[in-house]
Amino acid sequence: MDGLNFQIGAKFNDNIDVVCKKCKELQSKCKCNKKTLIKEKNEYFLWINEEKRGGKDVTICGVFYIEKKELEELFKKCKTTLASGGKIREEKEGFLLEIQGKHKDKLKEFLKAQKFIFKK
Repeated sequence: MDGLNFQIGAKFNDNIDVVCKKCKELQSKCKCNKKTLIKEKNEYFLWINEEKRGGKDVTICGVFYIEKKELEELFKKCKTTLASGGKIREEKEGFLLEIQGKHKDKLKEFLKAQKFIFKK
């Protein structure tokens, strides 16, 4: 019994890890309150892809490193210009835009007018 370091008793810890209501993860692993990296428009490149999801065409553009409120305003103008619906998807590294339909060329023109840079 000399080699065992044995203690009996309760250990109380005030740091209780509860489940986040938004993402349903433990607060220690929660993604909701993490701050995304914010960069200037000329410091990063965007990409655009067209995919099919459930038989529908979807145009995906990203990764945006700007404030979410600023991106929401930009996305609202974008949806009005393209006459299409869509959503903003939050990823680990930043935000992606998902737009319903094939709008690759129109979206690229719209974002270039907003001074964003694209990969070639």
